[in-house]
Amino acid sequence: MKLLVIGATGATGKEIINQALAQGHEVTALVRDTAKASFATPVQNMVGNVLDPASLQRALAVQEAVACSLGSAASGPFKEMTMLSVGTANLVAAMQTLGVRRLVCITGVGAGDSKGHGPWYYNWLIQPLLLRGVYHDKTRQETVVRESGLRWTLVRPALLTNGPSLGATAVHAHTKLAGVSVGKISRADVAAFCLRELVDGRYQGQAPVITS
Repeated sequence: MKLLVIGATGATGKEIINQALAQGHEVTALVRDTAKASFATPVQNMVGNVLDPASLQRALAVQEAVACSLGSAASGPFKEMTMLSVGTANLVAAMQTLGVRRLVCITGVGAGDSKGHGPWYYNWLIQPLLLRGVYHDKTRQETVVRESGLRWTLVRPALLTNGPSLGATAVHAHTKLAGVSVGKISRADVAAFCLRELVDGRYQGQAPVITS
Protein backbone atom coordinates (compact mmCIF):
# COMPACT_ATOMS: atom_id res chain seq x y z
CA MET A 1 0.00 0.00 0.00
CA LYS A 2 1.21 3.50 -0.83
CA LEU A 3 0.53 5.40 2.38
CA LEU A 4 0.75 9.09 3.23
CA VAL A 5 1.17 9.85 6.93
CA ILE A 6 0.02 13.25 8.20
CA GLY A 7 1.41 14.28 11.59
CA ALA A 8 4.40 12.08 10.84
CA THR A 9 6.83 13.66 13.32
CA GLY A 10 4.50 13.24 16.29
CA ALA A 11 4.91 10.24 18.58
CA THR A 12 1.96 8.33 17.12
CA GLY A 13 2.87 9.27 13.56
CA LYS A 14 6.36 7.86 14.05
CA GLU A 15 4.87 4.60 15.33
CA ILE A 16 2.65 4.37 12.26
CA ILE A 17 5.62 4.93 9.96
CA ASN A 18 7.87 2.38 11.66
CA GLN A 19 5.19 -0.30 11.70
CA ALA A 20 4.11 0.45 8.13
CA LEU A 21 7.68 0.01 6.93
CA ALA A 22 7.98 -3.28 8.83
CA GLN A 23 4.83 -4.47 7.05
CA GLY A 24 6.25 -3.59 3.63
CA HIS A 25 4.14 -0.53 2.83
CA GLU A 26 5.50 2.37 0.77
CA VAL A 27 5.43 5.36 3.11
CA THR A 28 5.45 9.10 2.45
CA ALA A 29 5.66 11.53 5.37
CA LEU A 30 4.32 15.06 5.14
CA VAL A 31 6.67 17.19 7.26
CA ARG A 32 7.09 20.89 7.90
CA ASP A 33 10.73 20.58 8.95
CA THR A 34 12.98 17.92 7.42
CA ALA A 35 15.38 18.30 10.36
CA LYS A 36 12.74 16.58 12.52
CA ALA A 37 12.14 13.83 9.98
CA SER A 38 14.69 11.21 11.03
CA PHE A 39 12.97 8.31 9.31
CA ALA A 40 14.47 5.23 7.74
CA THR A 41 15.71 5.62 4.17
CA PRO A 42 12.68 4.06 2.41
CA VAL A 43 10.42 6.85 3.73
CA GLN A 44 9.89 9.68 1.28
CA ASN A 45 9.73 13.06 3.01
CA MET A 46 7.46 15.67 1.43
CA VAL A 47 7.77 19.21 2.78
CA GLY A 48 4.44 20.85 3.48
CA ASN A 49 1.63 21.10 5.98
CA VAL A 50 -2.13 20.72 6.15
CA LEU A 51 -2.68 24.47 5.96
CA ASP A 52 -1.00 24.53 2.52
CA PRO A 53 -3.38 22.85 0.04
CA ALA A 54 -0.81 22.82 -2.75
CA SER A 55 1.64 20.82 -0.65
CA LEU A 56 -1.09 18.32 0.18
CA GLN A 57 -1.82 17.76 -3.50
CA ARG A 58 1.86 17.19 -4.22
CA ALA A 59 2.14 14.67 -1.40
CA LEU A 60 -1.05 12.82 -2.41
CA ALA A 61 -0.21 12.49 -6.10
CA VAL A 62 0.66 8.77 -6.04
CA GLN A 63 -0.93 7.61 -2.78
CA GLU A 64 -3.55 4.93 -2.13
CA ALA A 65 -4.44 5.80 1.47
CA VAL A 66 -3.86 8.36 4.22
CA ALA A 67 -3.27 7.99 7.95
CA CYS A 68 -3.88 11.32 9.68
CA SER A 69 -2.45 11.67 13.20
CA LEU A 70 -2.50 15.43 13.55
CA GLY A 71 -1.83 16.61 17.08
CA SER A 72 -1.89 19.92 18.90
CA ALA A 73 -0.68 21.45 22.13
CA ALA A 74 -2.94 21.94 25.13
CA SER A 75 -5.19 24.95 24.58
CA GLY A 76 -6.38 25.70 28.11
CA PRO A 77 -10.00 26.33 29.08
CA PHE A 78 -10.63 29.44 26.97
CA LYS A 79 -8.53 29.42 23.80
CA GLU A 80 -10.25 28.02 20.73
CA MET A 81 -8.36 26.61 17.78
CA THR A 82 -9.10 25.61 14.20
CA MET A 83 -5.94 23.95 12.86
CA LEU A 84 -7.24 20.39 13.10
CA SER A 85 -10.57 21.03 11.39
CA VAL A 86 -9.24 23.45 8.76
CA GLY A 87 -6.22 21.25 8.02
CA THR A 88 -8.40 18.16 7.71
CA ALA A 89 -10.80 20.02 5.42
CA ASN A 90 -7.83 20.86 3.19
CA LEU A 91 -6.72 17.22 3.28
CA VAL A 92 -10.19 15.95 2.38
CA ALA A 93 -10.46 18.40 -0.51
CA ALA A 94 -7.09 17.30 -1.88
CA MET A 95 -8.02 13.63 -1.56
CA GLN A 96 -11.28 14.23 -3.37
CA THR A 97 -9.48 16.08 -6.17
CA LEU A 98 -6.89 13.34 -6.67
CA GLY A 99 -9.20 10.38 -6.15
CA VAL A 100 -7.51 9.04 -3.01
CA ARG A 101 -10.44 7.47 -1.18
CA ARG A 102 -9.19 5.73 1.98
CA LEU A 103 -8.65 7.77 5.15
CA VAL A 104 -8.00 6.72 8.73
CA CYS A 105 -8.06 9.78 11.00
CA ILE A 106 -7.07 9.72 14.68
CA THR A 107 -8.96 12.03 17.02
CA GLY A 108 -9.42 10.90 20.63
CA VAL A 109 -11.85 9.95 23.36
CA GLY A 110 -13.76 13.12 24.16
CA ALA A 111 -14.47 14.08 20.55
CA GLY A 112 -18.08 14.13 19.41
CA ASP A 113 -20.33 11.64 21.17
CA SER A 114 -17.34 10.05 22.95
CA LYS A 115 -17.19 12.97 25.39
CA GLY A 116 -17.45 11.73 28.97
CA HIS A 117 -16.24 8.20 28.22
CA GLY A 118 -12.69 8.55 29.54
CA PRO A 119 -11.49 8.17 33.13
CA TRP A 120 -13.17 10.52 35.63
CA TYR A 121 -10.07 12.69 36.05
CA TYR A 122 -9.82 13.10 32.29
CA ASN A 123 -13.52 13.90 31.85
CA TRP A 124 -13.69 16.43 34.71
CA LEU A 125 -10.17 17.87 34.95
CA ILE A 126 -7.82 17.29 32.02
CA GLN A 127 -10.22 17.80 29.12
CA PRO A 128 -12.12 20.88 30.40
CA LEU A 129 -9.07 22.60 31.92
CA LEU A 130 -6.32 21.75 29.42
CA LEU A 131 -7.90 20.44 26.23
CA ARG A 132 -11.25 22.19 25.89
CA GLY A 133 -10.40 24.10 22.71
CA VAL A 134 -8.54 21.14 21.22
CA TYR A 135 -11.54 18.86 21.62
CA HIS A 136 -13.97 21.40 20.26
CA ASP A 137 -11.79 21.38 17.14
CA LYS A 138 -11.47 17.58 17.12
CA THR A 139 -15.26 17.41 17.08
CA ARG A 140 -15.33 19.76 14.08
CA GLN A 141 -12.57 17.65 12.50
CA GLU A 142 -14.71 14.53 12.87
CA THR A 143 -17.63 16.28 11.17
CA VAL A 144 -15.39 17.15 8.22
CA VAL A 145 -14.37 13.52 7.86
CA ARG A 146 -17.92 12.17 8.25
CA GLU A 147 -19.19 14.49 5.51
CA SER A 148 -16.26 13.87 3.15
CA GLY A 149 -17.73 11.10 1.01
CA LEU A 150 -14.43 9.23 1.41
CA ARG A 151 -13.95 5.69 2.73
CA TRP A 152 -13.16 6.88 6.23
CA THR A 153 -12.59 5.55 9.71
CA LEU A 154 -12.28 7.78 12.76
CA VAL A 155 -10.09 6.26 15.47
CA ARG A 156 -10.61 7.59 19.01
CA PRO A 157 -7.85 6.34 21.31
CA ALA A 158 -8.14 6.29 25.10
CA LEU A 159 -5.42 8.16 27.00
CA LEU A 160 -2.14 7.64 25.16
CA THR A 161 0.99 6.13 26.68
CA ASN A 162 4.47 5.40 25.35
CA GLY A 163 4.37 1.84 26.64
CA PRO A 164 4.98 -1.29 24.58
CA SER A 165 2.40 -2.89 22.37
CA LEU A 166 0.15 -5.36 24.15
CA GLY A 167 -0.94 -6.93 20.88
CA ALA A 168 -4.13 -6.94 18.85
CA THR A 169 -6.01 -9.22 21.21
CA ALA A 170 -5.52 -6.75 24.07
CA VAL A 171 -7.10 -3.85 22.16
CA HIS A 172 -10.85 -3.32 22.51
CA ALA A 173 -12.81 -1.23 20.02
CA HIS A 174 -16.12 0.27 21.16
CA THR A 175 -18.63 1.59 18.66
CA LYS A 176 -21.55 1.55 21.08
CA LEU A 177 -20.58 3.78 23.99
CA ALA A 178 -23.46 3.46 26.44
CA GLY A 179 -21.94 2.51 29.78
CA VAL A 180 -18.38 2.48 28.39
CA SER A 181 -15.51 4.14 30.26
CA VAL A 182 -12.03 3.61 28.83
CA GLY A 183 -8.57 3.95 30.33
CA LYS A 184 -5.27 3.94 28.43
CA ILE A 185 -3.67 2.58 25.28
CA SER A 186 -0.13 2.69 23.95
CA ARG A 187 0.73 4.61 20.83
CA ALA A 188 2.20 1.39 19.47
CA ASP A 189 -1.19 -0.31 19.75
CA VAL A 190 -2.95 2.70 18.20
CA ALA A 191 -0.59 2.59 15.23
CA ALA A 192 -1.13 -1.14 14.79
CA PHE A 193 -4.91 -0.71 14.94
CA CYS A 194 -4.81 2.04 12.30
CA LEU A 195 -2.71 -0.06 9.93
CA ARG A 196 -5.00 -3.07 10.36
CA GLU A 197 -7.97 -0.84 9.66
CA LEU A 198 -6.39 0.54 6.49
CA VAL A 199 -6.01 -3.01 5.21
CA ASP A 200 -9.22 -4.71 6.32
CA GLY A 201 -11.68 -1.79 6.71
CA ARG A 202 -13.57 -3.49 9.52
CA TYR A 203 -14.69 -0.15 10.98
CA GLN A 204 -15.12 1.81 7.76
CA GLY A 205 -17.71 4.53 8.24
CA GLN A 206 -17.47 4.21 12.03
CA ALA A 207 -15.68 5.94 14.92
CA PRO A 208 -14.45 3.29 17.35
CA VAL A 209 -13.08 4.27 20.75
CA ILE A 210 -10.07 2.02 21.33
CA THR A 211 -8.49 1.02 24.63
CA SER A 212 -6.35 -1.71 26.14
